[in-house]
Amino acid sequence: MEKNRKSERISKVIARSTPHSRRQVEQFILDGRVKIDGKIIDKPGINVSLKNIIQLDKKNIPFKSVDEIYLFNKPRGCLVTHSDPKNRKTLFDFLPKKLDRMTSIGRLDYNSEGLILLTNNGSIKRKFELPQNNFERIYRVKVQGKIETKIIDKLKRGFYTKGIKYKPIIAKIESSSDTYCWLQMNLREGKNREIRNIFESLNMTVTRLIRISYGPYKLGKLQRGKFKKVSLIG
Repeated sequence: MEKNRKSERISKVIARSTPHSRRQVEQFILDGRVKIDGKIIDKPGINVSLKNIIQLDKKNIPFKSVDEIYLFNKPRGCLVTHSDPKNRKTLFDFLPKKLDRMTSIGRLDYNSEGLILLTNNGSIKRKFELPQNNFERIYRVKVQGKIETKIIDKLKRGFYTKGIKYKPIIAKIESSSDTYCWLQMNLREGKNREIRNIFESLNMTVTRLIRISYGPYKLGKLQRGKFKKVSLIG
């Protein structure tokens, strides 16, 4: 295997082009699942370059020399997945073919909207998703009914419902009427359907849920269904 300025460790190259972390890839190598130029390797420290053919589980892995991050403004009514057995729209229906190998950082459910991060590096994905890394997510949430101050205070202390303990949430009311309320909610964890579950336990319905930031990345003025490439931060 050639070692030059354009060569990199095999584990880093595969992690950059798949959803897997470098640690996972290193285990794949030890398990005999990785080939370079048709030969099974068992040492994660090997370097590869553009001249090498890399395979994981007999599938070719492209050599990408640059870590990439994209922002995508997810519309309602699409899934954050590559394919759906029910043939519903996925976010990849909005993206060009060249981004098919991107993997999402975190998820939004079918009827939620807003910022999704996409990357070609499994290690970056893992960094953003691990709870201990404490990346803040900010949402705009529209709820049917009135929100009383005691609910805001309860969220700040942490919330327990359906056997699940949620960490403290900073919430503030943006606008309200007799029939609805818009809030901004700042979370430091990303449990499944966290915001919806909390309001369901209060007998309130979330009618809009829009993520406007994730860690250092902001949705800004990115139009619904559009994407843009950004620099890696953090």
